[in-house]
Amino acid sequence: GTYPVDAVVNAAGLAADRVAVLAGVPTPRLVPRRGEYLLLVDVPRELRAAVLFPVPTPQSKGILVVPTVDGGLLLGPTADDLPPDARDATETTTQGLARAWEGARRLVPDLPRGKVVKAFAGLRPEPEDGDFWLGETAVGGFYQAAGMRSPGLTAAPAIARCLAARIARDLGLASRSTFAPLRPAIPRPADLAPHEWQALIARDPRYGRIVCRCSRVTEGEIVEAIRRGARAVDGVKFRTRAGFGRCQGGSCTDAVLALLAREARLAPEDVGVRGPGSVLAAGRVR
Repeated sequence: GTYPVDAVVNAAGLAADRVAVLAGVPTPRLVPRRGEYLLLVDVPRELRAAVLFPVPTPQSKGILVVPTVDGGLLLGPTADDLPPDARDATETTTQGLARAWEGARRLVPDLPRGKVVKAFAGLRPEPEDGDFWLGETAVGGFYQAAGMRSPGLTAAPAIARCLAARIARDLGLASRSTFAPLRPAIPRPADLAPHEWQALIARDPRYGRIVCRCSRVTEGEIVEAIRRGARAVDGVKFRTRAGFGRCQGGSCTDAVLALLAREARLAPEDVGVRGPGSVLAAGRVR
């Protein structure tokens, strides 16, 4: 369909070069660069005291060792340039994961291999001209926020504020005085003192029923995440950390699926992991 708008921000990731062409803005081609990671959980405190960087290479910042907020470690990423048409190549490779592991061990030799619970890969856009695309273009109302490689993630909030200010300036917009940019966080009993958790349970008993034992996530947290818009298992996972622990959802995915079906009024076989075509249940057996 057609949507009339005053401004468009091209933040389409690896597809940003194609979107720019559709808008009549000539841009250099984007090349996918794959990074592979390993995730460890329950790592001893002395091995996760700080983010560790190696000496950067001309191609990347190298393999990092990054503590996670819940006591784990993230190792990676690798940096492998792929053919321009390999824009969906998010599979992991034996060679890439081996390089991620060995690169991390140069920084932390005593990494416990038995603590690895997950491996994954992602693609970041590498502009052929090596420069970021940020700001106005020759086409009025069309703005770019693309081609920013790995800094684009950490810089995303600042980039969003910068572009919003430019668009507001160009369109003569004023801030809405009634806009509330913050909302209360979902209560997390695992972070509360015992008496605070008991008070929360007194208000809502669902906060006393543990669904994810690894991350100590309760039914109350999951229900609140669904009410705030989660409609897939990973949507609940990212909002509550249910399924992020050592078993990676092995013990709680069925319960999360059932809660999604109940609260969102969906058939269990229509509940996905992440988006269309990612359903978990093929159908009922009885």
